Amino acid sequence: MDWSEVVRKAVILAEKTGYVTFDQLNELMPSTTVEPEDIEAVLTALSEQGIWIAEE
Repeated sequence: MDWSEVVRKAVILAEKTGYVTFDQLNELMPSTTVEPEDIEAVLTALSEQGIWIAEE
């Protein structure tokens, strides 16, 4: 699956704070089944763009 739209939206959210939360990422993910590899791909893409993922 192409996660570029999720990453794009997460980057927009992070522009204000420098990070996104796991709750925000969960809201951005489609309601379909998400595989661990998909989550890893999104986290890697965000990390490459300097976006941190925070607990809250």
